[in-house]
Amino acid sequence: MDHINEIESYNGGDQGYLNEIFTWWHRIPRHMNFLKHFWIGDDEQVRQTKVHLFEAEPPILYVLHYLGNKPWVCFRDYDCNWNVDRLQEFASDVAHRTWWKVHDMMPEKLQGFCMLKTIQKAQLEWDRREAEKANYSDEHWRIRIRDERLIRCIDQDCSWQGMLRHWGENTPPASL
Repeated sequence: MDHINEIESYNGGDQGYLNEIFTWWHRIPRHMNFLKHFWIGDDEQVRQTKVHLFEAEPPILYVLHYLGNKPWVCFRDYDCNWNVDRLQEFASDVAHRTWWKVHDMMPEKLQGFCMLKTIQKAQLEWDRREAEKANYSDEHWRIRIRDERLIRCIDQDCSWQGMLRHWGENTPPASL
């Protein structure tokens, strides 16, 4: 990690960065790097198998690769991928809770890297409101946010509510 600014990820993501460093890596068995993804075509048995893999104790999966919005850029209350139509295929509250269990075992110093910026909070609320307007049937948008990061500020401007007053006027919604 000391050289993160010297090495360019071939795809802009963490996997690309790691592949640039560990060029000798070989493909590993699927259970060691499992994608958190629910295909529209998955039947109920396939979906239940995935849910079981995500929540198994002791763990069956060694690495769960989160697609869509990552858990650390969502509130811990639920997977925020539910609030964006094109990201719902990546939504899983079970996988989301699994990540937060790991988060809670990390040293506090590392947990600090998972704080939300003001603009991220505004984006999450914007997405929640859009899901409510669209009346998404999963109704995750109804869940009250209790995540302490909502009231903790790491920026100079902490008014995510103020940002929302003018959201979408001249500025396209931010990417998380």
